[in-house]
Amino acid sequence: MYPLLYAREARVLGLNFPRGLLLHGPSGTGKKSMVRAVVRECNAHLTMIDSISVHKPHAGEGEKFLREAFTEAYSQASQDRPAVIFIDELDEICPPRGTRREQGSRIVGQLLTLMDGNKKSSKMLPHVVVVASATRVDAIEPALRRPGRFDSEIEVTVPTAEERFEILKLYTKNLHLGECVDLQYVAASCNGYVGADLQALCREAARHAYGRLSNSSESENVLTLIMDDWESAKSVAKNSVTRGVTKEIPTVSWDDIGGLKDVKKKLQQAVEWPIKHAASFDRLGISPIRGVLLHGPPGCSKTTLAKAAACAAQASFFSLSGAELYSKYVGEGEALLRRTFQMARLASPSIIFFDEVDAIAPKRTGPSGNSSGNATVGERLLSTLLTEMDGLELATGIIVLAATNRPNAIDAALLRPGRFDMVLYVPPPDVEGRYDILRIHTRKMPLGEDVDLWKVAERTELFTGADLEGLCREAGMAALRECLRSESFACDDIHFQAALRSLRPSLTQSVVDEYSNAAIHGPLTKRKH
Repeated sequence: MYPLLYAREARVLGLNFPRGLLLHGPSGTGKKSMVRAVVRECNAHLTMIDSISVHKPHAGEGEKFLREAFTEAYSQASQDRPAVIFIDELDEICPPRGTRREQGSRIVGQLLTLMDGNKKSSKMLPHVVVVASATRVDAIEPALRRPGRFDSEIEVTVPTAEERFEILKLYTKNLHLGECVDLQYVAASCNGYVGADLQALCREAARHAYGRLSNSSESENVLTLIMDDWESAKSVAKNSVTRGVTKEIPTVSWDDIGGLKDVKKKLQQAVEWPIKHAASFDRLGISPIRGVLLHGPPGCSKTTLAKAAACAAQASFFSLSGAELYSKYVGEGEALLRRTFQMARLASPSIIFFDEVDAIAPKRTGPSGNSSGNATVGERLLSTLLTEMDGLELATGIIVLAATNRPNAIDAALLRPGRFDMVLYVPPPDVEGRYDILRIHTRKMPLGEDVDLWKVAERTELFTGADLEGLCREAGMAALRECLRSESFACDDIHFQAALRSLRPSLTQSVVDEYSNAAIHGPLTKRKH
């Protein structure tokens, strides 16, 4: 708009406005809609170019279409009407050299010629602007991104909670919302949703409301949306930016984890508070923790703690393991790691969880490393992980969680402040913790009056949370075998005693002592757990 509104001032100042603008960002963020809105406001002529119109079956047809599109824009500009040439999916039309076929090379060459011609004609026809959109900005031929062609680049990011609220208000202006509907809450719970996702969400909410009204015996004159409609819509219209990348985690609350009160409190403060109270952190000038490492014996709820933290913070949850990152193709694991961090930034607030992080970031053996294949892959993954975690200093709402049974096997570079700021030891449950775990796993079981879970907890020294879950399952199976004969539907003390006789704890006292006394080498050696 500025070249049109301030043409005279620009001539006086000798100012040349950019003739090429590149909009880049995830699909569905509204790049094309913004261009159409500006075109309407300026009453400009819009010429559309997309990959389908350019990639023609016969040689020369795509180049001819480009020439005709630019000629049409020049014709409109010669009549003192602003003209906008919009190239959609530039990354598909003009990929970098070496990745395209002969036809693609000709298309790129033709577009470069036309862009240079547009620059030379800009003094005579000042109202011709070329705008392009791309999802992957790094997948565009670099020659197009130099000054004189696409001079300016604007990133169109995923909307924030406030912006999502404004978008929802726009899409619901013709819908009748019930008094109980809180659009701000809906917007806050839609992490990573782009404009297209929010439009689909409103459509699904209206569809669900219509279905509810059709099945209702009560007659209503106006279709009214309630909060249940939005909750049902969110299960259908999901976040498209991270689709296939984030993990669908079951609803896990802090109350679903028995014991570990101190660990849960520290994890809540480290993960949940920076996301839910970000403004308070800013006012106090406090830098939130970027990484938390959970270590301890197997079966002590480290992974469950990470899931509970993600659910409590209402954050997007990304989970990676060594099996996913160790690929047979060189560089594929590092690319997946970088892509996961990129998606986490787009879908923030988000949590990235590394299970068995010792396999992903093993300790380096020396200055020259190890020449074996797996060690080389591990070193490359470690280098990528260190770089990405350092980059989180400029990001907000992203926390890295990791779990390991072997803390001493992790490279010391990960354990310095600024990466894994907090190291928490997750011990086997004490007697109170075991009692809580037993209550959690038996809350849906009909227990006999003679069952004393506290006595069972006292007899299960060195049992982990996983062991206690197995104990309850075994007691339930013993009760099931008996009820099939006697039709007595209850789990009695005798069934727990039978389960205790058949099971042994997975830990020994020496193993527990080894974990609790484990010294994490590096700057965190003396840090309290």
